[in-house]
Amino acid sequence: MPEQLGYIKALDGSPLYAAYHSPDNGKPASALPVVIVPPLFEERKSAYTTMRRLALELAAAGHSVMRFDYRGSGESGSSSAIRRWEHLAQDVATVRKTLASLAGKRDSALVGLRLGATLALQETGRAGGERVVALAPIVAGATQVRLWKMRSKIRSELTIPESIGDSERTPQSAFRNPHSATLLDFDGYDVDTCFFDDIATINLAKDLGKLSCPGLIMQLSHRANAASETTQLMAALGSRAKLECLRMEPFWDKLDDVDTDPMIHRVVEFMGEH
Repeated sequence: MPEQLGYIKALDGSPLYAAYHSPDNGKPASALPVVIVPPLFEERKSAYTTMRRLALELAAAGHSVMRFDYRGSGESGSSSAIRRWEHLAQDVATVRKTLASLAGKRDSALVGLRLGATLALQETGRAGGERVVALAPIVAGATQVRLWKMRSKIRSELTIPESIGDSERTPQSAFRNPHSATLLDFDGYDVDTCFFDDIATINLAKDLGKLSCPGLIMQLSHRANAASETTQLMAALGSRAKLECLRMEPFWDKLDDVDTDPMIHRVVEFMGEH
């Protein structure tokens, strides 16, 4: 059955774009509903096709699935300039409630990528859930913010015309939105500095406790073994969390095709485990 596209209302009244994938009726009715929690900014664009394919595969396996865009992102309403981290958490809660109602279930599982994975783990810790999958989660927010800012500055410098004098080619002036003292121009998105401050406070290895439901943490990188921050995260999550290190290209940061089938198949398999 084709996906059903529409809007649901966020806590502040903003329209949240959502795509509902109804389950294959030939599969067991006990399959868990699944919310796909997306990444942000350019990572959302690069990962869009893969996350939609994941939703389709989960639906084919019998799961009710909902994809969505946070307020101020993608096809949803509101503005990225006024968005804070707590708003993303509210949007996830709204989508979970909507999907549970559509599926006729008490709760749902969360599958997140990058910042979406970070949020999925936080929300599972806060509100519980049936299962959680974290794909390449951002464990230390401060480290990620530094990397983002460095990347954005480099890109901005590379696109500044040669006619501009050296005194005007400072990285910070390239990153700062000239029309606002508090907004940053991040890859074409206006982002309040407070939003990056929110992310910089995140440290999953210190913030999270043991999972109350089964969890799958997937490190997706060139490494065959766990990075130190991943090891620390697993220690915090406890025995109900499984770690798998899958060697693959970071498809959320690529313009070319990446084979994501192994990741998709593993997520579908995990959701069907008993």
